[in-house]
Formats: sequence, structure tokens, C-alpha cells
Amino acid sequence: MGRSHSSLISVFRSRTAVSAAGAVAAAMVLGMSSPPSVARTSMHRGMASRPAVQMGPAQVNLNCAWPVETTPTTSNIAAPDPFATYWTTPFLASPGNSITISGSYPTSRFMSLAVYNDSYELFTNTVDGKSVPSDLSDYQITADPGSSNPWRSGRVGRHAAFTVRLLPTVTAAQQQSENAIPMIDQNPPASPAGPPGVGYVIFRTYVPAGGNTSVHLPVITVTSGQGSTTLPPCPTQSTESVHAASAAMLTAAKRLRTAGTARTAGTARTARTAGTAEAPELQYFGPSAASQGGLFPNPVNAYLAMQFTPEPGYVVVTHGKAPTSPTQAGRGAPGDSIGAYPVPWIRPEFQVRYWSIANYLNAPPYPVVENGQGSGEVFGGTADYLTTLRDGYYTVVSSLPADEPSPESLRANAATWIPTSAASPGAPELQLLRNMLSQQRLYPEGFTFLPPPASPSDIIPPATVQQQMGAYYPQTAQCTVQTFEISGWAGCQLLSSFTAGSPERRRLPREQRDRGREGVQVVLAADGAEFPGAGEPRDRDVAEHPGQEPGVVIGLGKHP
Repeated sequence: MGRSHSSLISVFRSRTAVSAAGAVAAAMVLGMSSPPSVARTSMHRGMASRPAVQMGPAQVNLNCAWPVETTPTTSNIAAPDPFATYWTTPFLASPGNSITISGSYPTSRFMSLAVYNDSYELFTNTVDGKSVPSDLSDYQITADPGSSNPWRSGRVGRHAAFTVRLLPTVTAAQQQSENAIPMIDQNPPASPAGPPGVGYVIFRTYVPAGGNTSVHLPVITVTSGQGSTTLPPCPTQSTESVHAASAAMLTAAKRLRTAGTARTAGTARTARTAGTAEAPELQYFGPSAASQGGLFPNPVNAYLAMQFTPEPGYVVVTHGKAPTSPTQAGRGAPGDSIGAYPVPWIRPEFQVRYWSIANYLNAPPYPVVENGQGSGEVFGGTADYLTTLRDGYYTVVSSLPADEPSPESLRANAATWIPTSAASPGAPELQLLRNMLSQQRLYPEGFTFLPPPASPSDIIPPATVQQQMGAYYPQTAQCTVQTFEISGWAGCQLLSSFTAGSPERRRLPREQRDRGREGVQVVLAADGAEFPGAGEPRDRDVAEHPGQEPGVVIGLGKHP
């Protein structure tokens, strides 16, 4: 799961593998190509002219830079991270062209520039016997003379400028000394998924201080045999504004959708014919290699997936040890400066740069859960800097908005609530755990370092992932809201394990009034005492109070 790891995880349901990565590319291109009645792109600053893109085997003519901004608000498809933003510009990958990208390092958790070929894939060229990847992350980008890179110095200032060059051929030495990225794939696919000869450069940021509008997009200068042209920024658009796109871009989007559908169907057939095991519900697993589409992947992200079905009156609880990340770096307010600040990454002090947990509808186009509109809009996700920890452990509670646990119980259990979909309350959902830039010397338990299965069509089963991760493995359970409020994570896990057993054990627990403790206890049958999470005396007891039947009692509000 190194550089080849997809930007999204594909999830198996009913023995069908679904690749969401194709939808990522669709989001990127549809943002440029949707007709006026559909497009909802939010662009930064700019000129009065609208972007006109002509794409084909021979030419790409851009009138402005960064025509596509992808966020959950502008393009909520393909399981986007609610705390990341992506800007995309297509270009002609020609031996006679080069592109210079110059700007200032943003105050953010992460930034990168990545180049993709005409099949929307990252690539690695071999020049003089050395590998040259088509991406650079923030800490790898050398600052301009007189400037400093905040991901090397740990300091943010006005003198923080960089210049990155996209060249037809790049050596490893050029990449290191000149911030050069190859723009032409040495081994392009024989039948490209998109317009032949067209490449894409993506500028990514995660958790920018002050939000997306605070990011000053880099300047793009295109050089060809006819000279150099600096592209003006694409026009600023409100969420209600729209812009038309060229027929060529519409064609590109159509090809992209077709390619994504074909890959999804092919992966599904592979899963069925190869006898791939169905991914279980309420257990985190790793994706198969075959289901990880190479469509605009983020090479520094890795993912685990868990699928579940929300039920009225119930919560899904995810609990595990959090890897260390720079959530407290900076000054100010969380997400404004705190947690949105560059930290030195030549020798990182943190296990990961960033992690998040988010809920998505488990059906095309795989949107992140989104409830409400405008200022009341709430996404079903939490980033590390927003997630409550107790003794280094997180507890994330997912439910319908109507079933959100009380603030008192969330505080008592050091839990963070994220919603499931109110618009589709019974629809299956998918939960993704993201880890960015995992550091093996500090975090050998990280799932990024799991070896791939023998067959590319096999998922990495939960047991294997749990063995690798130990306490970092995200355990999940489903129980009633009342059970969580009474007994916290431990009680929810115990009850979930009990009801998930054999049919004769699928009976609801009794809720009995414990007069001695003046609270409600969840009592399970004594013959079902041995369940995961119930082995410690502090987490269970035997009901011996008058009027109670013998059984296992889950302690009130216990939190391991």
C-alpha cells in the first residue's frame, strides 16, 4: 500500500467489488465539464472570462488555471474527505511543452502536487536506472532562494515561496534539486481511459487554516515552442453560479464515466469468479489490490473500510487507539490554526500526518454523509483534531441525527458523534479510516505496511488487519442508543457480540433497575458471559441484587 495505494477504498458487498476511485476522476472532470444546469464549482479569485478547455490528441488550450475545485460541497461523490480540497488543471503532455508552478506554501496540515497520465493514474519513470515518481509532497519541495519550507523549518512566514516544474523527462537528481515532476509517462496505457496525450496536475491541501478561501492557488505558466503564457486564475464562482465547458471536455467526462464503469464491472466479475470472500459488516478490513483503481490516487494516503446498515434507535460505535498526529500544532482555534499548521517532516515526531473517520452511502456515487444545507450543513466525518481522545483512544459514535446520544453521555464516554444519512435512513453505509504519511519506524502497527494478499482479488480480512494493528485496530459494535448512554463503548461491544452470535442467542437484553446504584443496568444471560471485551472484572459483574435474575451486568459508563 505504498505509492500505488488508491485514493479510495473499494468495498465488497454481496460479493461485488465496487471501485469508487473511478468516481474520483469523474468528480474532477465533471467539475470542469458539467452543463450549466448541473455544475456547482466554487472557484478562487479571478478573471471575468470563463474557462475554455479544448482537449484532444493534439492540443489542450487553457484560458485559466485550476478550473476544478473539488470538495464535498462542490462535488460530493467518490467518498471525499470532508477536510480536504483538490484543485485540478489538465494539460497537453507533449515533449515540446513544460509547465512552471509557482506559489507560496499554504498554512495547512498537508499539501502536494501530483501529475497523472491520460488514464488518470500516477506513474513512475526510470531514468538512468533510478525511479522518478510523478508527485511531490510538501516536505519534499525545496523553497525558493531566500525562502524556507515550513514543513522543514516548522515556521510559517511571509518568505515561504516555492517553484515546481513539470518537464517531459526528469532525473532523480532534478526532482530533488529542481522540484521537477515528469509530465509524460514512459509506459502509458495502450488504450487510455481519457483523451490521449492529456495529463492532469492536482494541487491538494488538507485542513487549511482559515478554510479553502484562504489558500492562494499557485500560478501556472505554460511554455511551448510559441513562447510562455501565464494563465490567469479561473473565475470566482458562488455555489449558485455555473459555467459552461467545451464539447471536448464533455467528451472527456463521458469517456471517464465509461472507463470507471468498465473498471467497476470488471472488478466485480473478478470478485465473483475468483471466489473472493464477502467483506463482513461491522468489521474493518483492507481492500483488495484488484479493487484499488488507479484513478487520481493520493499516493500518501492509506485506507481501511467497514460497512454497516444504520437502524433507527441504534448507534454504531468505533473504538481504537489513535496514532499520534500534529493536532495541537499552531496557535489559535482548532482547524483555524491549531491542527492546520505545518510541522517538520524530514524526521517526523508523529506516527501519521493526518487521520480521519467518515461515513459514506455505500452506493454510487458514494457521497460523504451530508445533512442540512448552508450554514447548517453537517458532514458525517471527524478529523483527528476534532476527535476526543481518552488515554490515547478515540470513540466515534455514528447514528441518525434523531438518535444522537445526549451531550452528557458523549462527554462521559469521551466520544465524538458523527451522523449517518437522514435522507436515506435505511441505506447501507460505508465507514473509512484514513491514515496519511504513516511512519514505519514510529508506527510499525500501521495498516499501510500490511503485505498484500497472494491474489489481487482478495481483501485483507479483519483478523489479519487486527493482528497487525493490535490496539490501533478500530473495533466496531452496534447497539441501542440507551445501551451506549448507560454502558458506553464496553457495554455496546459486549451487547453487539452477544446479539451477533447464534440464532438462539439473538434475544434482546433485559434492562433492569439497579436500586443500589440508582441506574439502569444491561443484563445478559449468564451462559453468554464469555464475549470479547467482557473479560475484565471492571467491565462486568454478576447480578445478585434482589429481583434480578443471574446474569452478566455491564457496568455503568465503563471505558477501557
